[in-house]
Amino acid sequence: MTTARVAPSPRRSLRAAAPLIRAAIRRVPTPLALLLTVALVLSVAWDVALPAFQGPDEAGHFSYLQHLAETGKIPSATTGGKPNSTEVQAALNWLNLKALIGDIRAAPAWSSADLALWHQVEHALPSGSRGDGAGPNALAKNPPLYYAVMSVPYRMLVWLPLLKRLFLLRLLNALFYLATIVLVWMLAGELFGRVLWKQTLAAGVVALQPQLAFMSAVINADNLLIALTSAVLLASVRLVKLGPSLARVLTASGLTAAAVLTHGRGLVTIPVLLTALVVSFIKHHTEVRDALARTAAAGATVGGAALAYVLFGRAGGSSGLYGGQASELNAGTGFKLGQFLSSIYQFYLPKLTELHRRVGPAYGYRQVFIDTFYGAFGSLEVAFRPPIYDTLQVLSALGLVGLYTAVVTHWRRFWRSWAVVLVMLALLITNLLFLHYVSYRSLLGTGGKEPLIVGRYLLPMVSLFGLAVAFTVGSLPKRVGPFVGAIILAGGALLSLTGVGITLVRFYA
Repeated sequence: MTTARVAPSPRRSLRAAAPLIRAAIRRVPTPLALLLTVALVLSVAWDVALPAFQGPDEAGHFSYLQHLAETGKIPSATTGGKPNSTEVQAALNWLNLKALIGDIRAAPAWSSADLALWHQVEHALPSGSRGDGAGPNALAKNPPLYYAVMSVPYRMLVWLPLLKRLFLLRLLNALFYLATIVLVWMLAGELFGRVLWKQTLAAGVVALQPQLAFMSAVINADNLLIALTSAVLLASVRLVKLGPSLARVLTASGLTAAAVLTHGRGLVTIPVLLTALVVSFIKHHTEVRDALARTAAAGATVGGAALAYVLFGRAGGSSGLYGGQASELNAGTGFKLGQFLSSIYQFYLPKLTELHRRVGPAYGYRQVFIDTFYGAFGSLEVAFRPPIYDTLQVLSALGLVGLYTAVVTHWRRFWRSWAVVLVMLALLITNLLFLHYVSYRSLLGTGGKEPLIVGRYLLPMVSLFGLAVAFTVGSLPKRVGPFVGAIILAGGALLSLTGVGITLVRFYA
């Protein structure tokens, strides 16, 4: 006689898994655990400091997520009668959140009387008020991966009222921020060896980057894009270091496909993958047959994502390729290579008399690489005082000089690591060229009014930022480097706390 097997209860399974979980936690290096704890606290602080829907385009991103989670359908970019659901629109109106967006003079309705009135309005909302935001939503041009991922916790929290639901979704959204920190830690380990203080510095610079910490508390597809771009870089570095095995090729190409399906700016990961494949084939003397087979595997993975991307764009009534502002890629005519190159030059350096007239406003590296990269909060209306940005600009210039000096001093090390250097340069150059091209086309299409480039668009390269700081400081004398690194991390912590503080004052003082 056979006895039927009894399936283990969930409680027993959790009890059996507990020792494995504890062992995994103990294997996390102490500095990394501390960084993740600090980052989590920062993200929670930003979640508290930032009123609902006050992050960049947050209402549009949430409306996309809500419509997908409630109905299983993607909102339209061009048609429909409601860009936001009845529920979201009611909150925007009754809590003064719509008027608050981008207006430094406005304040949210957050007194006890305001909240009591809102609860009455919320309870009186009709059935279906959460799923009727079918569009037009400009952000419906985004690929659906981020919103599909976030739909899972949304469905788990669907029983909560709107503000609590949004608060908890923001907290879960911070997991992408924590994943980025871990990925940079791993990248630093690949490049610098298991030197704890250099790994701590690289990951710490990323964890304490004020704009990144702020974005972790905003419903925005950029968060997943940043994590995936960092993962593509890590997979590509391992590909060129260890060789193009099928598993490594599929890992890198799968992450690239995910980035493409997250945001239009994820397209920049394709040249990074191609560079990594070519370099790894050359470096490891891969046979032609094997190289073709692995290239075909990568091409099928990324090609399938690209095909899904194109079909998604057609299904959504959009032909754009650049996230929420996709239409600017195809807007305007009269592209001129000389004018485009001149616009890039004038973005960074003063105009020479023989150059083309600049297209658009006086908007350049200071606004993008300093002001809105280090910190422009809310809907870009909350900012540090100008002397802080001036100091950051000077320190950034000193850092670039230090990086150049470190590269020249250690050129032999760079020469030996040429494969890794090429992969990182591919991410840097492709990303910058893509941003400048989209900005130029946007200026042509809007009559020179909209540059369409801000500092948070640089955050997918934040891993390069952390690695550059760690490499530069690591090139200093052994007794000096860790001390300078500690000062940099202390400055980052101070800057991040200041950002949270000025945001609290702006909205609630």
